[in-house]
Amino acid sequence: MKIGFLTIGTEILLGDTVNTNLTNLGKRLYENGFKLDKDITISDQQDEIINALNFLLKDCDVVITSGGLGPTEDDITKETISESLSMELELDDDHLEWMKERWKARGLIMPDTNIKQAYIPVGSEKLTNTQGTAPGIKINHDNKFIFIFPGPPREFIPLVEDELIPFLSKNYEKENTDYQFVMFFNQAESSLAAEINKFKPEGLDIAYLASKGIIKLRFDKNSVSNDQSDMFLQKIGETFEDDILSYENITVEKVLGNLISDSKLQISFVESITGGLISSLLVKNPGISKYFIGSDIVYTNESKKILLNDENINFDDWEELSYNLTESSLNKYKSNVALTILGEAGPISSSQYPVGTIFICISNGEKTVISDHKMNGNRAEILERAGNKAQWELIKFIKNLY
Repeated sequence: MKIGFLTIGTEILLGDTVNTNLTNLGKRLYENGFKLDKDITISDQQDEIINALNFLLKDCDVVITSGGLGPTEDDITKETISESLSMELELDDDHLEWMKERWKARGLIMPDTNIKQAYIPVGSEKLTNTQGTAPGIKINHDNKFIFIFPGPPREFIPLVEDELIPFLSKNYEKENTDYQFVMFFNQAESSLAAEINKFKPEGLDIAYLASKGIIKLRFDKNSVSNDQSDMFLQKIGETFEDDILSYENITVEKVLGNLISDSKLQISFVESITGGLISSLLVKNPGISKYFIGSDIVYTNESKKILLNDENINFDDWEELSYNLTESSLNKYKSNVALTILGEAGPISSSQYPVGTIFICISNGEKTVISDHKMNGNRAEILERAGNKAQWELIKFIKNLY
């Protein structure tokens, strides 16, 4: 069984909108034992929709579409697919009345342009959209199924979870895959792969994904024997013990958040180059307010003077400066561990340090670790790499306390 995904939206091709539906669909299919096989993104053009749909139907048993179900003239997905399959559109009076009541509840009168959303292809199945006015639609076309979903993620994802996944689980056999993930830090993709190839079992289905200092390794445990899979994972742990971030497919901030919560340490930050990035990532973790006490953003030298209450700061020595700022954070917030990060994001350096340089200081009052590093890339990449690096250094620091 193969699954195809057709995204319809000129705004995606122009870069105005990020196609998060693709990521969320792939993830939810995998979590439920299925795999997305093909993906196509096209503009809001009738001929492109027809050609892309026909292409996917040649090879796929199930095709999901996203976008083009709105009330405006460029929303033509339902009309185009219905016409291409020789299906008439029929007004669903119940749905139209429901739409009008929904507008009325908001103190508004529904525009006539929205009426088109209440038309359903004859012979199709209407699927309840709990988050919007355009219903999802399921069509059985020569024993191949087409799911027509709206584009907004808050509407698309519930339809995937409530309609698509239960349908697939009931009608199709799940994939015989069991993926294991290993997340690495401080490793170059080519050198990591070269080392792993020395003990990788023959026939293992393996892939690498590198992103801003982090490398995600994924392998299918079912592609080799259980003994081979277990021995391979054990060898990875022995070889790269100090560089493994996680054995789960989770973010750095999730790893850090879990570690902080488990250790019950009170944490505080002083951020300069990252401008609050690390703090914003950490607070994505539910319940982190028990352990994340506070953070100071000291982007300018003047703000650093204010935090340190010192007019005579040596701004040319970032090792000393990061240490003083970290001590200040420990004292201010009474935290167990404080982290400071300084750096140059570019494109032009405002100090004696070259663009990409960062200094990280972490202390618990008794033990202090100061390190400097060189981040590569443009400004945005340097900031992301710096944020990941600071979190990684904090993870290592906390682990070494126990």
